[in-house]
Amino acid sequence: MPDNYVELLAPAGRWDVLEQVAAAGADAVYLGGKRFNMRMLRQDYNFSDQELRDAVDFLHQQEKKIYITLNNLYYDVELNELKDYLFFLQDIAADALIIQDMAVLALCRELKLDLPLHASVQMGIANLQAARFLEDQGFSRAILSKNLSWEEIQEIHDGSKLALEFFAFGDLCIAHAGQCYMSSLVAGESGNRGRCLKPCRWPYRLEGAGQSKIMAHYLAHNDLCLYPQLSALLAAGVTSLKIEGRMRSAEYLAHIIGIYRQALDKISEAPETYEMNEEDYRKLTEKRVRDFCSGNLFSRPGIESIGLSGEREPLFPTRPVKLKKLAANETSEVPEGPGIGWPEQQPCWSVKIGDFKSLEAMAALGIKRLILEYAAGNRCPSGWGAEEIKTALSMVAGSDIEIWVETPRIVSQNELGKLEEDLRSISQLPDRVGFIVNEPGSFRLLRSLGQAVWGGHGLNTSNYRAARFWREQGMSGVTASLELEWSRVKSLLSQVEETELLVHGPLAGIITDFCLPRAVQPAAVGNAGKDCPLYCLQEDYYLMDEWGQKYRVRADGSCRNQIFYPYDLALIRRLPELLTAGLKYWRIDGQYYPAELLKQTLGLYMETAQDLPAGKWSPERANSLLKLFPAGLGSSPLFAEKG
Repeated sequence: MPDNYVELLAPAGRWDVLEQVAAAGADAVYLGGKRFNMRMLRQDYNFSDQELRDAVDFLHQQEKKIYITLNNLYYDVELNELKDYLFFLQDIAADALIIQDMAVLALCRELKLDLPLHASVQMGIANLQAARFLEDQGFSRAILSKNLSWEEIQEIHDGSKLALEFFAFGDLCIAHAGQCYMSSLVAGESGNRGRCLKPCRWPYRLEGAGQSKIMAHYLAHNDLCLYPQLSALLAAGVTSLKIEGRMRSAEYLAHIIGIYRQALDKISEAPETYEMNEEDYRKLTEKRVRDFCSGNLFSRPGIESIGLSGEREPLFPTRPVKLKKLAANETSEVPEGPGIGWPEQQPCWSVKIGDFKSLEAMAALGIKRLILEYAAGNRCPSGWGAEEIKTALSMVAGSDIEIWVETPRIVSQNELGKLEEDLRSISQLPDRVGFIVNEPGSFRLLRSLGQAVWGGHGLNTSNYRAARFWREQGMSGVTASLELEWSRVKSLLSQVEETELLVHGPLAGIITDFCLPRAVQPAAVGNAGKDCPLYCLQEDYYLMDEWGQKYRVRADGSCRNQIFYPYDLALIRRLPELLTAGLKYWRIDGQYYPAELLKQTLGLYMETAQDLPAGKWSPERANSLLKLFPAGLGSSPLFAEKG
């Protein structure tokens, strides 16, 4: 193969698709079986075990490769069957597995399997430290975040030995892959487990802006088409171009593969003189599902990347869900009698705070673990810059209070330099400080600095084997995935004691690079930059669905928008179950609460936890908590409250 060879990777959901994309010029095909992949809502678009075996033979006879999607998150009860499936995939000689859950890596090692591993886009690999972490773990390829620019891709390529794969065509979600929990929150169907009900494609009103009366598809991202940018992608170091569409027809995908094949062949033959074929691009446009955009390749998406009208949206059989709030006088049963198993030790409370007043209030309550969310730009009202973190550390110096600095759920390559600089500076202080990480790059950096590290919920830890993997890598503990139901959490707790659970706080269901406040302002073009007027800080913004439910929009320290579930999580009524299950590490996210509200909230939880071992249960405390949050509270998805 020539030195400038680039793999063209096609999807297949059925046998007729497999045959046609191979004939159209795909170098490799990715597909999933009936189990353990990210396309579980339509079983007819997956392959049986015998079909997988036949597909391997079919492609290998043509000297083409086949990658099996094992890109789900797994529960404890699925791990034994997963082991058998891994043996099967090695037996049929799959060329690689595409994985999201670190449990798969751990099981491959445990079973001594020799299966090449590709890091799924669901892992959110967006910086060089994360790529090097994958190298350390033996991965052969990373499917990079769709939200990277070509300069960021090039930087990762230049600093890493990994093969880099990038999506070049297909569906483009508004949310960062792997960090969208909204489908779980509203309907108990996890997008990270291949069951997304696409709430981002529903119509909403944007409240807080001049266009608040308009019902529009504000989160409906246009499709990705990087055909005009192929030369830039290849120059950045991409070695595999991926076409999305495992649920598309054979005709549609063969058409796309054929056009991309011709372009790549021309680039390979004469890269210096290559020019895009305008007629082929017109053909792609004619057969488009949605309108096209170039994603983040040259800039963050603006309003031009959104299909506001919804006129080109495929038909989705889902509608906005009427969400269930906690109601007054609903109580939990308190276990009674001998052998209940009330723990002698009271919960270890971790509280996320947003300002110095809250720090003082929590210290007065005797809270020993305080969480500060790092924000490089520090535009987020609740975020903490490096100097503010140092001030906070000085305020608790000489006490037994621990400060835990939480790194963002998303760290792109262009943000990595500032993050490294600030974390190194904080790490050099002699104070009691630890770090909570939500992506593998931050973890690798902090472990190299010899720091105490805890895994945040952004790692999507869903089973004990993944939790043990992180513990084996040096983490002090992990935070249970926000998408787990209580039975899954209990199973995890039974295997890994050092598991923290969020019991109260706001739930960020979507993180997006698209700035809603800026984009809908009259005459506003593009997204945040040095001249940004900071619309996000001038008033409150909400997306309102057809039920009148408000999804708060907040900008974080990286000028990303976080879209929140309408009701903060509140598990005060579930304290008996949490205590008797042996939950030791309890987390409250109060970064958006005024100090007094946070103090009152935590006080109710602490009093309840202290009284329960003595058999005292006060429903009035739960009712008091509801009064503190007149907008409403919920318990989904941990204790699924479906409407």
